[in-house]
Amino acid sequence: MSAAKTNQKKLQEAFELLERKDQASLSAALVIYKEYGNLSILPTLFNALQGRERTQQQLILGFLADVNDSDAAEVFVNYLQDELVADARKLILSAIWNSKLPFDAHLPFFVMLATQGDYLEALDCLTIIENMAGPFEEAQLLEAQLLLKEYIEERAPQSDQKAQIMSEIAWFVKEQNEGIDADLLIDND
Repeated sequence: MSAAKTNQKKLQEAFELLERKDQASLSAALVIYKEYGNLSILPTLFNALQGRERTQQQLILGFLADVNDSDAAEVFVNYLQDELVADARKLILSAIWNSKLPFDAHLPFFVMLATQGDYLEALDCLTIIENMAGPFEEAQLLEAQLLLKEYIEERAPQSDQKAQIMSEIAWFVKEQNEGIDADLLIDND
C-alpha cells in the first residue's frame, strides 16, 4: 500500500474515532492525527470542539496549541473569520494564545475581533496581541489604529472591563507605532 493511501486510511480512521465522542476514542484520534495529520484536519478539529464535554475540549485545544506548522496560523484565522458562534471563537482564541505560532501578520484582524467581541474575546485577543513579537509593517499598525478609532467613535455602552482591555490594545499599538516612527528618524547614510 502506498504511503498516500496509508495516510488517507489512517486519517479516515481518526475521523471515525472523533465522531464517537468518547474520551478514549478522542485520545486515539488525536494520536493518529499527530502522526498522520496535516493542515487539512484543523477545521475538523475546530468543529469537533462544539458539543463536547470540557475535558474533551481541553484535549483538542491542547492538540491545537501544539501545532507547529507556521502555515497553520492562516487556517486558524480563516476559521475565525467565518465563525459566527462566539463560544466557538473563544475556544479557538484560547488555543491560539497557548500556541507558539506566529500571528504577527494578523495584528489588525485580532484588533478587529477585540472590537467586535465581548470582554472575554477582547481579553483573549489582547493576550494574543501581546504575544506578537513584531516588527509590524506600518500599514498593519495604521489599520489597527483606524479600527480602534472607529471603535471609540461608534462604540455602544460597554463594561469598564472591556474598556480597560481596549485601552491596553491601543497602548500596545501605539508603542509599536512609536518604534516605527523612531526608525524613520535614524539616518542610514
